Formats: sequence, C-alpha cells, structure tokens
Amino acid sequence: MNRSFVRLLIFYIFFLWTGSTLRTIVLPHVYSQGIGFIEMTIGLLVAFGAQILLFFFLNKNLSSKISWYLALICLFASILLVIDVKSAGQYYLSAVFNGFNLYLFFIFYNIAHFEASSKEKTGLSSGIMFAIPPLIGVFAPLFAGFVAHINIWFGWILSFATLAVAVFLIKFQNHFQITYSIEDSLQEISKTRAFIFIEGIWEALIFAFIPIYTLFFIKDSLGYGIFLTYLAILSVVATLSVGKISDKLQKRAVFLYPVTLTMAFATFLFPFGIEKLFTWVVLAGIISFLTPVFWNISTAMVIDSTPNLRVGIPGRELALATGRLIGISFVLISFLYEKKPFIIFIFLGIVMLIYPLILFYRTKISKKYSYL
Repeated sequence: MNRSFVRLLIFYIFFLWTGSTLRTIVLPHVYSQGIGFIEMTIGLLVAFGAQILLFFFLNKNLSSKISWYLALICLFASILLVIDVKSAGQYYLSAVFNGFNLYLFFIFYNIAHFEASSKEKTGLSSGIMFAIPPLIGVFAPLFAGFVAHINIWFGWILSFATLAVAVFLIKFQNHFQITYSIEDSLQEISKTRAFIFIEGIWEALIFAFIPIYTLFFIKDSLGYGIFLTYLAILSVVATLSVGKISDKLQKRAVFLYPVTLTMAFATFLFPFGIEKLFTWVVLAGIISFLTPVFWNISTAMVIDSTPNLRVGIPGRELALATGRLIGISFVLISFLYEKKPFIIFIFLGIVMLIYPLILFYRTKISKKYSYL
C-alpha cells in the first residue's frame, strides 16, 4: 500500500468511527425522545431522497477535498439537530443533512479508494474497504454505548472529536475533480446496473429494519452498542479472506451464488424472530456475517466491469440510493400496516433471490455478459 492509500484509509477510519459512534447512540436517544419506528423510517427515506436530489444539481466540476469538507459539515449539522429533538420535523431536517453527507463523501471516497488500488487486487482492496467498518464496529459501539450510558454528552463529545480529526485529515488527501452526467454514469455501469439496484432494495433490511426494530428488544445505548459489537465480530474475518481468494481465482461470480441464496433464505426466516430476542440476534448475526462478504464480491465485480470509475461510481451510488429508497418505502408500509412484520421479509427475500437468477441467466443462458 502506498502512502496516499494509507492516508486515505486513516481518513476513512476516523469518518467511520464517527458514524459507528452515532449509530450506537442516536437511535436509542431519539427513540427515548418520542421518535418512533415510523418517524425513523421516514427519516431514512428523507436521507436517501436528499442524496438522490444532489445527483441532479451537483455533477459538474466536483472537487474531492471541497466535497469532503462539505460532507463533514453536513454530518456535523445532522448531529447537532438530534442532540435535543423537539419534533419529527427537526429529525427529518437532520436526515436531509445526513443524505447530503452520503452523496458528498462516498462518491469521492470510492473513486479514490479503487483508483489507488491495483486492478489485479480489486477483491482484496474491496475486502479492505468492507473489513474496516466491522473492525471499527467491534470497538466503537461498545465504547460509545458505555460512555453514553454514563452521560449522553460524553457520546456527543466523542463523535465531535473523531469528526474533527477526519476534517483535519482531508488536507493530506489527493485532490481531483469529476464531471459526469446521470445518463453517462448509468450507461457506464450497464453490465452491473440491475445487480446494484437489487442490492439497494434488499439493503432496506440492514439499513432500516434491523437497526430500527432492534429497539423493540433493546432500548438503551449500552445494550444497543453490545448488539452492534456482536454483529461486527461476526463479519470481520470472512471479508478479507473472500476478497483475497476471489483475486486468486478471478471468479468472483462463483461466490455470489451461495452467498445470495443464503442471504435470501435467512431473510425469509426473520418472521420467526420478531418476538424472540434470541432468534432475532441469531438471524441478524447471520446477515451481518454474510453482508460484508456480499458487498466485497459484488463491489469488486462492479469495479471490474467499470472502465471509467469517475463516471461509473456516481452511477453506482445513484442506483444504490434509488434501490434503498424503494426498499425502505416497503419497510415503512410494513410498519404502517402490518401488526407483525411478515410480508416485508418475503418481499426482500424474493428480491435477493432475483440476484443469482439474473446472474445465471446472463452468464449461462443468454451469455450476454461475463463477470469475474
């Protein structure tokens, strides 16, 4: 790893540490202030809607460092707005800034990360990117939960401190600019666009349903932090191992069949855990173990199939965000109309089953595309 790549990873670590701290304390905190499952789900819809909106207004001469500075300013604003929530509208405004942060940070980070990686080591590079969050997740949630349990203000101060370090580290990153059109970006990822969209829809399970519904069982920051740490421990080892193996075999698509089929089956089983903590913890653990592996392989497949990352990465982020918006909309419908969530898991499980079916059809039947 060259120096610029190491500096980028350190910057990424402090950004993720801030996010991991916030995931531990924000949901239990706002839940205690009267923000329920419905409002939390709407907040996610607002966040991804705000992210999508920026694709239409900020796509010309974007600068990496300026974008990262703006991303962290938006993250800071989103934190300030949830410290003392007076209304659902205030919570939604925080979500808007969080959506802006998603757009401004991840497009440039993903481009920088994979441009700094060897083409022959895409799987390992992807593995590193997706191994860091669970590695941080082993320590940050437990620490943040313990600190917030003593005094919630210590938790906010911890998030501000790591955010300040991330802001400081921006000046050491490589500076570059991108310009793209939505049409060109989506065309650049034409080989993998359907997979990315399907992935985004299914991710409603891990970005919306699991973190929100866990509050049905665990309502304090310390317990929530322990739960997130447990999930992180399960996902650390597999990520790097699969990435390295897939680089050697140069057949990433082979791994996607068993992983996606297992994820779909586990999703179908979730109705059995909605009232039993042990079953919920086991199923969430299975998903937490498999998701980074899936992200590693599927992202590496996208990068392998995208010649121009500065055009293709925005298309990937847009397809993901659109899928997530649709998937979370179904989660909201479930919270509104299902007394006991059931249909939502059938829907998300079927969505994940479509992934290997399309992969098989394209590679074995139509033979229109080939994937590493």
